Amino acid sequence: MMKKYLVLLLMAMLGANAFAQRDLMLSQQFFSRLNINPAATGNTDDVDLFLIGRWQWMGVDNSPKTGVMNISNYFESVRSGIGFSASYDDLGYANRTMNMKAAYAYHVNLNESMLMSFGLSAGILYHYFDPKKNYWLDPQELERESLNFGECTAVINPDMDFGVELAMPKLMFGVSINHLLYNEDKVTTSMPGRQFNSYVRALLSPSQTIDFAPALVYVHRNSMNRMELNMLLFYKRFLWFGATYRPDLNGVDLFSSHVVQFCVGFEYNKFRLGYAFDLGLGDVAKSVSRGSSEILLSWRIAKTVKGGGARFLED
Repeated sequence: MMKKYLVLLLMAMLGANAFAQRDLMLSQQFFSRLNINPAATGNTDDVDLFLIGRWQWMGVDNSPKTGVMNISNYFESVRSGIGFSASYDDLGYANRTMNMKAAYAYHVNLNESMLMSFGLSAGILYHYFDPKKNYWLDPQELERESLNFGECTAVINPDMDFGVELAMPKLMFGVSINHLLYNEDKVTTSMPGRQFNSYVRALLSPSQTIDFAPALVYVHRNSMNRMELNMLLFYKRFLWFGATYRPDLNGVDLFSSHVVQFCVGFEYNKFRLGYAFDLGLGDVAKSVSRGSSEILLSWRIAKTVKGGGARFLED
């Protein structure tokens, strides 16, 4: 048991400098990308409400918990999307981060079948860490009552993101930079480095009832790299099933993080409910826990749209 909790604690402490400040990489993120790329703001003609909750390493005390809320609306008269995003990342062991931003995107019709959007978001990044709340389960074992890693810190800093998205009826590209105000090489527990995101997603329709949506995501921050291979299958745009593979690109044994993820969900009358389960295959999964769960709730509120123009960003 001591070894198990030492692994968890070490991950939490090291994560403060290398991993904790990495933005969330959620299994069902393609349904709403506003918190990763502000250019996706207003990607439908509806008012879009989106929630995701994630529980990592289920069955382990103080395991990480994360959540995202996105709200966006599109205004045809000014060809613009306006939105708000809030994310919460609780690593456990009194180490928490909250990010809240307002987002704006301007949409340009390049031609009748190609739409480009440019997005900018700005807000605050709050980080709280109290090492004094970390303690040994059995202090006598190591003759130490606490870990003494420093004083409690609670810091609020400004934060900005920028992104571009190009959408066509069957293909979508996106690139973004998160945390524009920070230096990529100077990372602390409360100040993240810049994060670079890129993704491409296709939509294949072999029949009137079946659609496939393969996607590739690549994320870089500091010296760390993450990649995701994703495939969703839609049946009559009512049910979806999916699988995702996230290989370990960094070769660090402690954080070996090969992950296979499966998801299922449905959409009815513009309401979505989805569930994803991550099956960890790396060293941490073997010593701590193999699974993480993720629940998606989304509701698009229809509104009357005046005017016209190409709109290809809906899912």
